[in-house]
Amino acid sequence: MKAGKKHMPEWRTVRIRQELAIAAKRTLETNQYASLSEFVSEAIRLRLNELKQPERIAEKQIEYPLIHERLLYTPNHMWTIVTPEGNIRVGLSDYAQRHLRGIASIQTDPTGSEVKKKQSFGVVETWMFMFDLYSPVSGKIIKINKALQDEPYIINEDPYEAGWIVEIKPNNLITLEEELRHLMKQQEYKTWVSTLGRPRILAL
Repeated sequence: MKAGKKHMPEWRTVRIRQELAIAAKRTLETNQYASLSEFVSEAIRLRLNELKQPERIAEKQIEYPLIHERLLYTPNHMWTIVTPEGNIRVGLSDYAQRHLRGIASIQTDPTGSEVKKKQSFGVVETWMFMFDLYSPVSGKIIKINKALQDEPYIINEDPYEAGWIVEIKPNNLITLEEELRHLMKQQEYKTWVSTLGRPRILAL
């Protein structure tokens, strides 16, 4: 499989949350806006302006030479690494997290769930968007990073260590070897994403 033929998955918008609707109702009661549509338009404008500002979370200028030598990447921007126990730890690449600023929640299938390569096992949600998480290998989810339940923004701060998402126990070594062979090494992935530019994101 050649990297040049891989495509960025589409990112999806999130429905306006219930708390936004509640906030809109309260704001309308104060007569600050004439209508709900005016409130929503203003909220979106302010959020987009916020996203244009310098990043609130300074990017960590940390190199992980030993880690990166062992990382493999999928065209869906997931990284993988084989743990000492022979499991596959999975996370979101730095490229992806930089385009998912303000991560609000991480949702994954529960521990014990069977997953298949290239199939979704969860989503990352920001204030406005959702991004599907696709498994790089087939197997069973045996660990979930519980720290992300309360502090999902860890992915924005440290995607390759503290921000890992799940660990998967592969079905068998033969299948695993074949699946890993089709993933991209670090330099191949970096070269590929350098040609992508900013992903197309649908606005509300």
